[in-house]
Amino acid sequence: MKQNLQAVLAAIFLLAGCGYSAHSVTFEEKSIFIKPVTNDIKIATEGNRYDQRKTYPRLIENELTSSLVSGFNTDGQLKAVNNETGALKLICVVKDYRKDTLRQTNTNDVVEQRIQLEVAMKLYDSKDAVVKDKTVVGETTYFLSGPNQKTEVAAQGDLVDDTARRITEAVVENW
Repeated sequence: MKQNLQAVLAAIFLLAGCGYSAHSVTFEEKSIFIKPVTNDIKIATEGNRYDQRKTYPRLIENELTSSLVSGFNTDGQLKAVNNETGALKLICVVKDYRKDTLRQTNTNDVVEQRIQLEVAMKLYDSKDAVVKDKTVVGETTYFLSGPNQKTEVAAQGDLVDDTARRITEAVVENW
């Protein structure tokens, strides 16, 4: 009897899950127009002029636009279209690019870094009403040495893909 009760309780916990669930948002529109991503990173500010560690990936907004189109077409819930008539409209602006050191050796050589891309996104319906307005931060980490080493440029590709995935999820999923 005790074993049956334990089995039933275990089944209930397994079927109940962790409490989080993602539901797809249903829109009246079945397509999305993705406006080319713009870049609003201020690279000529006083603080950046003297900070030698500040880097900026050029044309990352173009890569993000392409990755967003691919992400929505892969997801399949909304079809990316070239005309905004009758479609949702997604406007994204790159706000910041950050690079942080995660690990160093005893001699202060950098071993692991994290890069983050902050993007402000606004989603409009076909009547130009704001449906969602939020900031999304994509990130990736990479090693500068060892068997899993990557260059920052290679890691930026992963960063763009992660950011596009997070934006796509923010549009199509309702948590």
